[in-house]
Amino acid sequence: MNLLLIDDHALFREGLRALLGNISPDVMVFESASVEGAIDECNLTPFRMVLLDLGLSQSGGMATLEQFRAGVPATPVVVLSGERDAALIRNAIECGAVGYIPKSHTAEQMIAALRFVLSGGVYLPPEVLEAERAAAGQPVSTMERERFQLLSPRQQQVARLLLQGQANKAIARELELSEGTVKAHVSAIYQIIGARNRVEAVTLAARHGFIVM
Repeated sequence: MNLLLIDDHALFREGLRALLGNISPDVMVFESASVEGAIDECNLTPFRMVLLDLGLSQSGGMATLEQFRAGVPATPVVVLSGERDAALIRNAIECGAVGYIPKSHTAEQMIAALRFVLSGGVYLPPEVLEAERAAAGQPVSTMERERFQLLSPRQQQVARLLLQGQANKAIARELELSEGTVKAHVSAIYQIIGARNRVEAVTLAARHGFIVM
């Protein structure tokens, strides 16, 4: 299982590389100090997941994620950042990230988060989920959680790719569907699970521990 770590601090890469080895015995960790180098690496090697630091000195912030997603639209990306701002986290998800892990997480928390993403889940920091739950004004109900189980097999396929951050065009290409059909499926998915957009869909999926295999 190939993982790619994008960070321009060699010491951080070294420490995280050692940590990532605990995820699974078959993990192989590749490294890049820049987005450009990472895109080139992805054109040569298939990766199960990419870990991207938003704090790259040459192209920091959301521009880093946008640049990588433009060059590598299909590979799942998990954002690593020292920032815990809720608006930034929502923006990262909107731009196609399948997870957001603060660098303040402990080693155990980070490993658990990455394993969850690798299993098909979407990870958000606990405080973001708590804030969303508080905004809703009520605890998660069994009925709300079961909405995800109402998705048809095809909707499950579309949802899996949607939660990986893929655009409608990429989903259509992978599933051999028209883009219009994909848009119809996405609209139906939002209606079934009670989301208005992709950010809400990802937040709901993370809140309920929903996994699309």
